[in-house]
Amino acid sequence: MAVVPRSKARTAHVNMMTDTIIANLPADALRSVVRAILTTEPSVTAIFEKQTQHYLQKTAREPTGELFLSTANGVKSTPNFTLAQQRIRATIGCGLVFESLPLLKEVVDKSADLQTPLDASPLSGLDHSLASVDGDIVQALTGVQKCLLSDDGSRKLAAEEEAGMNALFKSLLQCRQKWLTAKQEFPFERSTSVIATMLCDAAAVQTLLHQDERRSNHTVQKMVSTSLETFRIKDTNLPRLFSGLWQLSSPSWGVASRSQMFKQFIEYISRGFTAFDMADHYGDAEVTFGRLRSSLSRPGDVFGATKYCVFHKITVTPEVIRANITERCRRMDAERVDLLQFHWQDYDDRQYIQALQLLQQDERIRYLGLCNFDSNRLQEVIDSGVDVVTNQVQFSLIDARPRFTMGDVCKQHNIKLLTYGTLCGGFLADKWLGRPKPQLFGSESTPSQRKYFEMIQTWGNWDLFQSLLQVLKTISDKHKVSISNVASRWVLDFPYVGAVIVGARMGVSEHTEENLNTYGWNLDEADQNSIEEILQQSRREEMFNDMGDCGSEYR
Repeated sequence: MAVVPRSKARTAHVNMMTDTIIANLPADALRSVVRAILTTEPSVTAIFEKQTQHYLQKTAREPTGELFLSTANGVKSTPNFTLAQQRIRATIGCGLVFESLPLLKEVVDKSADLQTPLDASPLSGLDHSLASVDGDIVQALTGVQKCLLSDDGSRKLAAEEEAGMNALFKSLLQCRQKWLTAKQEFPFERSTSVIATMLCDAAAVQTLLHQDERRSNHTVQKMVSTSLETFRIKDTNLPRLFSGLWQLSSPSWGVASRSQMFKQFIEYISRGFTAFDMADHYGDAEVTFGRLRSSLSRPGDVFGATKYCVFHKITVTPEVIRANITERCRRMDAERVDLLQFHWQDYDDRQYIQALQLLQQDERIRYLGLCNFDSNRLQEVIDSGVDVVTNQVQFSLIDARPRFTMGDVCKQHNIKLLTYGTLCGGFLADKWLGRPKPQLFGSESTPSQRKYFEMIQTWGNWDLFQSLLQVLKTISDKHKVSISNVASRWVLDFPYVGAVIVGARMGVSEHTEENLNTYGWNLDEADQNSIEEILQQSRREEMFNDMGDCGSEYR
């Protein structure tokens, strides 16, 4: 006889009209509505995640079926693969990261005997599918790290959790050996490196390094533009465009093999883009960057900025703080961190001053910065005697909150802003001029676009945004550059801005030549006035008053 689980037998009535909405809204529209509910009522997020967990757990025993199919044109992924991957991603997203590991292991096991023809084009068909799974594993492992966070830093894996991690790692190593024996590029190189690092398997890490031919020294041929602009952090010159690696946190921004990523890293560095921004929660960004930099013949030419982000409650002690920096150095394959940017979620917990003081004492941190601190807390940090050199905040034509109070604090204390969101997820670009509103859940949309479309709607509306793009187009034609160049230049022309962080989809898309056109010119008075005419029609003051100062949207 079936046993009914002992849980609260409680439900509420959903009226017929509401049920009609759910049953008839197109899938993309329903997703947009759900996202709108979560952004306007954040308290609902926990309920949404919990109900997702219940659904996935109830349907966990459904078979995956065949994931790959041999055809006359080679091996391809099946519709079952797509369904399995959607399930994996939902499982990771709702916090059931350890439950996702057996599903990922199954995909790896079924991939072990699938090698692509030597003449296959990069990332075509099967390769693209497997590279996306590599990204999924990386995202799952990032979720594991989040689950291990505790008041005293990070707890150890429980026995069952460690068994799941080891089983996945074993499958990855076995799959890797088969692919390398077949003289094919292993599709799960990124995730294998990350899990080896997480499990502290020194022997496996060394084996991976030894077998990886791409570890041979890369010599970068410099092709730096004569118009390259720099700014100074104490005794260090840095480019005014950083390359942001947040896209490595999820395959939602596109996928590529590690070798393709390395190739593009080298291209960026050769063109003078030698500074990279990452974080402890950006997937395998630290690991990939560390591997790449260590393979260079001149690793000191490349600057790595990462973050220590405290999103949950911790008890600040010297041991907790030092352990995090040890982890940053280990993942980045470095003895010290060039720039450590500190984010603290809960201002009511004033331990952030103590944490920063301890970070300042750590000799492995070359420079100390902040991330998403508002003006008042930035001033408080300065008054406490902590020597911070940067603050990373959102700053763009759409979100100009740093102009209100942050800029004055930075100018007074010679602190430079590193700005993200400057191109609004790619919306501040020629391709969006004259275009209708985006399909936020279309095949080409990204999490960044969903985020910044909401920001555009808060700032004004799509029609006003199109008017802004038209003005920027006129200016870009005048200076023979792109709309994106003008948008970046507008931010760079503020004296308290050190650098704009431009997202880099390594191995997926490449914009080095266009990005170089941001350098070597300035907006004149007429340009500034025409932009200001549009900005005066926006809700920029209301954004500051209603959203709060820099970083408030995260709190």
